[in-house]
Amino acid sequence: MSFSRTPSGLIAEHLFYQEILVYVEGRTDIPFYSTVLENYNCRIRTYSEEKGSNKLTEELVKKDLPYVVIVDGHYEMLKRTRSQHRRIVLLHRHSYENYLFEEKPIEQFCRDRARLTDSLEDVLSSSKFKEVLGQIEHNFKELIVLDVAHQNAETGYDSLPDKPYRFFNSQTGLNFLYSQIQQWRTEIANHIDSQSTDNARNLVEQFLKRCRFVDLLPGHFAFDIIWRLICDTLGGSIEKEEIRLYLSRVVWELVSTRDHNSLKRRLQNAVREVQQMRESDSSQI
Repeated sequence: MSFSRTPSGLIAEHLFYQEILVYVEGRTDIPFYSTVLENYNCRIRTYSEEKGSNKLTEELVKKDLPYVVIVDGHYEMLKRTRSQHRRIVLLHRHSYENYLFEEKPIEQFCRDRARLTDSLEDVLSSSKFKEVLGQIEHNFKELIVLDVAHQNAETGYDSLPDKPYRFFNSQTGLNFLYSQIQQWRTEIANHIDSQSTDNARNLVEQFLKRCRFVDLLPGHFAFDIIWRLICDTLGGSIEKEEIRLYLSRVVWELVSTRDHNSLKRRLQNAVREVQQMRESDSSQI
């Protein structure tokens, strides 16, 4: 069964499926949310192709429609934005990839992969993980501040690359190119005023009082560093999709942070609410 992939077509989809529809930003998000919803009769759909999330959320709020929309935190979470509706599930981190950036599942991937190659010493240590988190904040904090400033000022300036490969001196390693980072930072600082930058820095500093810096990194950017960390630990290149699928599954088994627990609870509650709406409608027929 296929439908128009326009926003209006997406909104009408719930009328034609027995499953509860849950909308996410992109296809790579699906395994992460499928694990949380494996005991529910759901179909996870994407809206990124048409940038349809605004229309989906607007119509959900306006008409109380029976579906669920998951919305990435992006930089809106710096303002502690509240959801407009219980079935609009706002992430408390930039994107779902930031929920994968946890020591235990990454360490477990390295451990399992090392067993396959009889290289049991190739396991991520807690000290290395903490060191990497510190290096990420040290190297990219000012870039994120400037990116927040540009977005808040709506300059339209592309201030942060989608992936950080240009900031490393090898294809898979974790050796930062400080000169490249500094050069990029200087360039994007020239396109924004100092007051906007100061305002953005204050938002970031307030965020860091309660959260990790890595949770503020754009999702694709964060995942590329996860991949580099694993490749650096194991000493070879590994397919990104293998890592993504593994972490999307085991993170829910190994991690129990406030953010993970909140997301799981809110998402499952939203799905159960749709179930109750359908049961109520059926009983009135």
